[in-house]
Amino acid sequence: MGTRKGLTLIAALALLDGCANYSTLQTPETVPERAAEIGFGGTYNNYTLEIETTSTSTAPDGTTVTDTSTSREDFGVPALALWLRYGITDRLEIHGLTWLPLGTTVGGKYMLVGERDQPGFIFSPGLDLSVPLEISVNDDSTILFDLYTPMHLGYRANESFAVYLTPKYVLRFVDDNVGHSVGGTLGVAIGDETTFLIEGGVYQDTLVDDQIINGAIGIGFE
Repeated sequence: MGTRKGLTLIAALALLDGCANYSTLQTPETVPERAAEIGFGGTYNNYTLEIETTSTSTAPDGTTVTDTSTSREDFGVPALALWLRYGITDRLEIHGLTWLPLGTTVGGKYMLVGERDQPGFIFSPGLDLSVPLEISVNDDSTILFDLYTPMHLGYRANESFAVYLTPKYVLRFVDDNVGHSVGGTLGVAIGDETTFLIEGGVYQDTLVDDQIINGAIGIGFE
């Protein structure tokens, strides 16, 4: 009797959902005009992956009997995050984030409400796009592309402390299929020109019907 475990295509999609960019790692304020921020940190996604198990045995008549079953197991995916933010104006920025070795997003945001480094409420809607990613499992392959619409909300108590909440909707294109992830990230930012970021988030994904939990820490230098 032999047993073999393997990834189904839906399992691979679950893996990639776990590897999507669910972290924020930035405050709601935009970077000042012609200024830049670089940063690095670590992210961790916890999710449930569908595993296919195939068992073979020999019947009394000598024939081979194959039985296939699936089970769901918890997995965690760590990644190194690197980012760059640049101010086009005092209220408009562009940015990019890479979480190694899993993917890259580019995008921007516009600060509609609030003033940088001033106490008060901040609101900056954003838009991010992922670099298309191809995955192959056995004879199956697919291309994934994500569109993110984060709403950067927060409250700055003073120049060195802010709390931020980032509701986020992720639209995922998987060949001819479309998936959705909805959730949010809650974090704190400590510091001024050098900022320490600690955050956590929860997201629900429709492609794999599973909840994804994300955590991240980082440090940004302006």
